[in-house]
Amino acid sequence: MTTVAEDKAAGHTLARTLAALLGAPLAAFAVGAGLVAFLPVSPEVAYLIGFHVMVPLWVTLACVLPLLKNGRVAWGVCLAFAGPVAAALVLRRLG
Repeated sequence: MTTVAEDKAAGHTLARTLAALLGAPLAAFAVGAGLVAFLPVSPEVAYLIGFHVMVPLWVTLACVLPLLKNGRVAWGVCLAFAGPVAAALVLRRLG
């Protein structure tokens, strides 16, 4: 059995792996940056909260994303976290 066939038999897909390796840190960073930008506290406290939310979220996403149904669902979860926050940050910057 080839490695590609073994990976397919085990349920591994490249899309889920890439979502865990690339999407998880990007989504977690977006959430942390959103917290820093929008929390109504001093910048130092906002940074601490944003960082302390970002790291566990990153680890959680990196562990959960490979277990999802397929790569489309895994990337959808990343987009669900990062998309609204990124849009809010862009709108805040423009307006």
